[in-house]
Amino acid sequence: MRSHSLRWLGIAALAAVLSAPVMADEVKVRVVNVAKLLDQAPQAKDASAALEREFAPQQRELNKLNEEIEKLAKDYEKNKSVMSEAQREAKERDIVMKKRDLQRRRNDVQELLNIRRNEELSKLQDLVNVAIKTVGEKEGYDLVLYDGIAYTRETIDITATVLNYLAGEADKRKNLNKP
Repeated sequence: MRSHSLRWLGIAALAAVLSAPVMADEVKVRVVNVAKLLDQAPQAKDASAALEREFAPQQRELNKLNEEIEKLAKDYEKNKSVMSEAQREAKERDIVMKKRDLQRRRNDVQELLNIRRNEELSKLQDLVNVAIKTVGEKEGYDLVLYDGIAYTRETIDITATVLNYLAGEADKRKNLNKP
Protein backbone atom coordinates (compact mmCIF):
# COMPACT_ATOMS: atom_id res chain seq x y z
CA MET A 1 0.00 0.00 0.00
CA ARG A 2 2.71 2.47 1.00
CA SER A 3 4.65 1.81 -2.19
CA HIS A 4 1.54 2.37 -4.30
CA SER A 5 0.74 5.72 -2.67
CA LEU A 6 4.38 6.83 -2.93
CA ARG A 7 4.33 6.02 -6.62
CA TRP A 8 1.22 8.14 -7.16
CA LEU A 9 2.70 10.94 -5.09
CA GLY A 10 5.83 10.82 -7.28
CA ILE A 11 3.78 10.85 -10.46
CA ALA A 12 1.70 13.76 -9.19
CA ALA A 13 4.85 15.68 -8.22
CA LEU A 14 6.39 15.01 -11.62
CA ALA A 15 3.22 16.14 -13.39
CA ALA A 16 3.17 19.34 -11.30
CA VAL A 17 6.81 20.09 -12.07
CA LEU A 18 6.45 19.37 -15.78
CA SER A 19 3.20 21.29 -16.15
CA ALA A 20 4.56 24.39 -14.41
CA PRO A 21 5.31 27.39 -16.61
CA VAL A 22 8.65 27.05 -18.35
CA MET A 23 11.26 29.02 -16.44
CA ALA A 24 14.76 30.01 -17.38
CA ASP A 25 16.15 27.20 -15.25
CA GLU A 26 16.00 23.60 -16.34
CA VAL A 27 14.11 21.24 -14.02
CA LYS A 28 16.56 18.60 -12.79
CA VAL A 29 14.82 15.25 -12.41
CA ARG A 30 16.67 12.09 -11.43
CA VAL A 31 15.73 8.54 -10.49
CA VAL A 32 17.16 6.08 -8.02
CA ASN A 33 16.80 2.30 -7.71
CA VAL A 34 15.95 1.80 -4.03
CA ALA A 35 15.91 -2.00 -4.29
CA LYS A 36 19.50 -1.91 -5.52
CA LEU A 37 20.47 0.44 -2.69
CA LEU A 38 18.85 -1.81 -0.08
CA ASP A 39 20.67 -4.78 -1.55
CA GLN A 40 24.12 -3.31 -2.21
CA ALA A 41 24.63 -0.65 0.45
CA PRO A 42 27.48 -1.46 2.86
CA GLN A 43 25.05 -0.90 5.72
CA ALA A 44 22.81 -3.67 4.33
CA LYS A 45 25.72 -6.09 4.24
CA ASP A 46 26.75 -5.07 7.77
CA ALA A 47 23.19 -5.58 9.05
CA SER A 48 23.00 -8.99 7.41
CA ALA A 49 26.32 -10.05 8.94
CA ALA A 50 25.22 -8.76 12.35
CA LEU A 51 22.00 -10.79 12.15
CA GLU A 52 23.97 -13.90 11.21
CA ARG A 53 26.25 -13.38 14.23
CA GLU A 54 23.28 -12.67 16.49
CA PHE A 55 21.42 -15.83 15.50
CA ALA A 56 24.43 -18.15 15.10
CA PRO A 57 24.13 -19.60 18.63
CA GLN A 58 20.47 -20.50 18.09
CA GLN A 59 21.30 -22.02 14.70
CA ARG A 60 24.10 -24.12 16.23
CA GLU A 61 21.71 -25.32 18.94
CA LEU A 62 19.09 -26.27 16.34
CA ASN A 63 21.70 -28.14 14.30
CA LYS A 64 22.86 -29.99 17.42
CA LEU A 65 19.28 -31.00 18.28
CA ASN A 66 18.71 -32.16 14.72
CA GLU A 67 21.85 -34.31 14.84
CA GLU A 68 20.69 -35.83 18.15
CA ILE A 69 17.31 -36.69 16.63
CA GLU A 70 18.97 -38.24 13.58
CA LYS A 71 21.19 -40.34 15.86
CA LEU A 72 18.15 -41.48 17.88
CA ALA A 73 16.32 -42.40 14.66
CA LYS A 74 19.32 -44.39 13.35
CA ASP A 75 19.71 -46.19 16.68
CA TYR A 76 15.99 -46.96 16.69
CA GLU A 77 16.10 -48.35 13.13
CA LYS A 78 19.13 -50.46 14.00
CA ASN A 79 17.69 -51.86 17.24
CA LYS A 80 13.91 -51.95 16.68
CA SER A 81 13.93 -55.64 15.76
CA VAL A 82 15.20 -56.58 19.21
CA MET A 83 12.88 -54.24 21.11
CA SER A 84 9.55 -55.13 22.61
CA GLU A 85 6.41 -53.50 21.21
CA ALA A 86 6.23 -51.16 24.22
CA GLN A 87 9.89 -50.14 23.80
CA ARG A 88 9.38 -49.45 20.08
CA GLU A 89 6.30 -47.33 20.76
CA ALA A 90 8.12 -45.41 23.50
CA LYS A 91 11.12 -44.74 21.22
CA GLU A 92 8.87 -43.70 18.34
CA ARG A 93 6.94 -41.33 20.63
CA ASP A 94 10.22 -39.91 21.95
CA ILE A 95 11.52 -39.28 18.43
CA VAL A 96 8.23 -37.71 17.29
CA MET A 97 8.11 -35.46 20.36
CA LYS A 98 11.71 -34.35 19.84
CA LYS A 99 11.00 -33.61 16.17
CA ARG A 100 7.98 -31.51 17.13
CA ASP A 101 10.02 -29.67 19.75
CA LEU A 102 12.74 -29.00 17.19
CA GLN A 103 10.19 -27.68 14.68
CA ARG A 104 8.67 -25.37 17.34
CA ARG A 105 12.11 -24.05 18.20
CA ARG A 106 12.92 -23.51 14.51
CA ASN A 107 9.67 -21.60 14.09
CA ASP A 108 10.42 -19.45 17.15
CA VAL A 109 13.93 -18.64 15.92
CA GLN A 110 12.61 -17.86 12.43
CA GLU A 111 9.96 -15.55 13.87
CA LEU A 112 12.56 -13.70 15.95
CA LEU A 113 14.86 -13.49 12.94
CA ASN A 114 12.06 -12.03 10.82
CA ILE A 115 11.29 -9.43 13.48
CA ARG A 116 14.94 -8.42 13.74
CA ARG A 117 15.35 -8.40 9.94
CA ASN A 118 12.34 -6.07 9.64
CA GLU A 119 13.80 -3.78 12.31
CA GLU A 120 17.11 -3.61 10.45
CA LEU A 121 15.34 -3.08 7.12
CA SER A 122 13.39 -0.19 8.60
CA LYS A 123 16.60 1.44 9.83
CA LEU A 124 18.21 0.90 6.44
CA GLN A 125 15.20 2.37 4.61
CA ASP A 126 15.41 5.47 6.79
CA LEU A 127 19.14 5.75 6.09
CA VAL A 128 18.59 5.33 2.32
CA ASN A 129 15.91 8.03 2.36
CA VAL A 130 18.29 10.42 4.14
CA ALA A 131 21.03 9.55 1.63
CA ILE A 132 18.74 10.21 -1.34
CA LYS A 133 17.63 13.53 0.11
CA THR A 134 21.22 14.54 0.94
CA VAL A 135 22.50 13.67 -2.54
CA GLY A 136 19.51 15.38 -4.14
CA GLU A 137 20.08 18.60 -2.19
CA LYS A 138 23.85 18.51 -2.68
CA GLU A 139 23.53 18.00 -6.45
CA GLY A 140 20.72 20.53 -6.80
CA TYR A 141 18.04 18.18 -8.11
CA ASP A 142 14.48 19.40 -8.14
CA LEU A 143 12.91 15.97 -8.04
CA VAL A 144 14.22 12.47 -7.30
CA LEU A 145 11.87 9.60 -8.15
CA TYR A 146 12.05 5.99 -7.08
CA ASP A 147 9.99 2.83 -6.94
CA GLY A 148 7.81 1.85 -9.83
CA ILE A 149 9.76 3.49 -12.64
CA ALA A 150 9.10 1.50 -15.83
CA TYR A 151 12.00 2.99 -17.79
CA THR A 152 14.72 5.53 -17.24
CA ARG A 153 17.79 6.60 -19.11
CA GLU A 154 21.04 5.79 -17.34
CA THR A 155 22.03 9.45 -17.59
CA ILE A 156 19.46 10.44 -14.97
CA ASP A 157 19.95 7.41 -12.66
CA ILE A 158 21.76 8.49 -9.47
CA THR A 159 21.75 5.09 -7.76
CA ALA A 160 25.54 4.80 -8.02
CA THR A 161 25.98 8.28 -6.53
CA VAL A 162 23.74 7.40 -3.58
CA LEU A 163 25.59 4.09 -3.13
CA ASN A 164 28.89 6.01 -3.02
CA TYR A 165 27.41 8.34 -0.41
CA LEU A 166 26.28 5.36 1.69
CA ALA A 167 29.72 3.77 1.35
CA GLY A 168 31.33 7.00 2.55
CA GLU A 169 28.98 7.13 5.53
CA ALA A 170 29.79 3.49 6.35
CA ASP A 171 33.53 4.26 6.18
CA LYS A 172 33.08 7.26 8.49
CA ARG A 173 31.20 5.12 10.99
CA LYS A 174 33.84 2.37 10.91
CA ASN A 175 36.63 4.94 11.40
CA LEU A 176 34.78 6.36 14.43
CA ASN A 177 34.56 2.87 15.96
CA LYS A 178 38.27 2.10 15.54
CA PRO A 179 40.29 2.18 18.79
